[in-house]
Amino acid sequence: MKRMGNGVKGKKVWRYGREISIRDRVAGLYLMVTASLLVMVFVLVYVLVEHHVYSHIDEELEEVADKFVGCLRVTECGLAVEDQTEWMERSLITVDFSPKFVQVVAAGNSSGIVKKSFNLFSDTLQYNPVLDRVAFYNATIVDASVRQVQVPVFHGDKSPVVAWVLAAVPLEESLFILSDLRTVLLVSLLAMLLIVFAATRFIAGKSIAPLEKVIETAEKITQENLDERIVLPQRRDELYRLASTINDLLNRLQAVYTREKQFTADASHELKTPLASVLGTLEVLIRKPRNPVHYEERIDFCIDELRRMSGMVEQLLLLARYDSASFVPEVTVFDARQTVMNVLKRVDEQVKEKELQVVFENTGNTMVQADASMLEIMIGNVVSNAVKFSGKGEPVAIVIERKNSWVICSVKDRGPGISAEKVDRIFERFYRVDESRNATINGTGLGLAIVKKLGDLQQITVRLSSRKNKGTTVTLEIPAA
Repeated sequence: MKRMGNGVKGKKVWRYGREISIRDRVAGLYLMVTASLLVMVFVLVYVLVEHHVYSHIDEELEEVADKFVGCLRVTECGLAVEDQTEWMERSLITVDFSPKFVQVVAAGNSSGIVKKSFNLFSDTLQYNPVLDRVAFYNATIVDASVRQVQVPVFHGDKSPVVAWVLAAVPLEESLFILSDLRTVLLVSLLAMLLIVFAATRFIAGKSIAPLEKVIETAEKITQENLDERIVLPQRRDELYRLASTINDLLNRLQAVYTREKQFTADASHELKTPLASVLGTLEVLIRKPRNPVHYEERIDFCIDELRRMSGMVEQLLLLARYDSASFVPEVTVFDARQTVMNVLKRVDEQVKEKELQVVFENTGNTMVQADASMLEIMIGNVVSNAVKFSGKGEPVAIVIERKNSWVICSVKDRGPGISAEKVDRIFERFYRVDESRNATINGTGLGLAIVKKLGDLQQITVRLSSRKNKGTTVTLEIPAA
């Protein structure tokens, strides 16, 4: 039977269809193991009891046969029975009270019966002429089962067998006991297996009850109620670990979903605003003729907005690329000093425009282990922020030095700074501090988010400290080569 979809009908088929539940599988496996053990134990018990019963009978038969072997004497004329009183015991005369049957047969002649007990009447014990030693076997007398022994009689120590003494006792009572034992063992086996199956199924059901709750809760969770969690069992067992692991997974999924939802909303808002601005400006321009200066101003404004949108899209694509689980940084060994120099060349025009005092200091060995292109993006975003938020003529200090197994790169500015309660959110995507924004400073709020993301991918620690109206310092701790 195929598994159905996510509807109620599908779940019903899965639960009540041909698939066997865990509870029944556990109970069935335990039943098979228990049945195998019980069968082995019961067979062993029956074999031991049967062996004990036959051993007891055989000892009795051997004792009776030996007694009558001692009553026989071999002479030149043949075989003579000396002690006739042994043949007059009650058990050898009657069949009503613990009867015993005895018969003496001449060797090599099944019809040569020398003597037999009176309770045999016209019947005889079964003589087996092919035997050459003492033997015990089951036989019948007038459809009655008996246990029989056949003992040889010798004339001297090494002479051939001259006669056989046959002794037998009834087996009905012993066979009845063994039959009752078989019945009791069989009924007990079936009853025990039924009890074991029911008990195991009940215990297994109680054991997996928390699992049913896990399944029910998991089936109810959708994107509308991702905050719902599975109730943890009281016992810290495997089911507890399963529920805890699923809750952790749900926490991660909720965090990703919330982040992506917020990211989508923020990106939509950030792109919609400049688009609306550009669209409104162009609509106003085409309503009536205007002078060339006005056209130039409005067109320049539209170009600036489109450039900002282009930069935002590039940063979004960059984040999407590095968010991919398949992305692996290409870690190499290089000099971080050269990376800082490359960044300073790119921002040189902005530095000159704002007449900033950029000071770059480097000491010691600055060889690092990182992805060169990613580290350049990180340092570039940090330095660009420092240049962007620094006032005209203010200093910007860039220091790169080696400390133990790390190369520390710090960028410090004297910009407006960030209040303490907002520092923790500075690495969030699209987050911008209102106090640090003005009409001449544009941004997307993605620069430091990219720095944090790239740092996490390379085991580079990113720290930011800032004081309101005192400036901001961003520090990168890079693994040294």
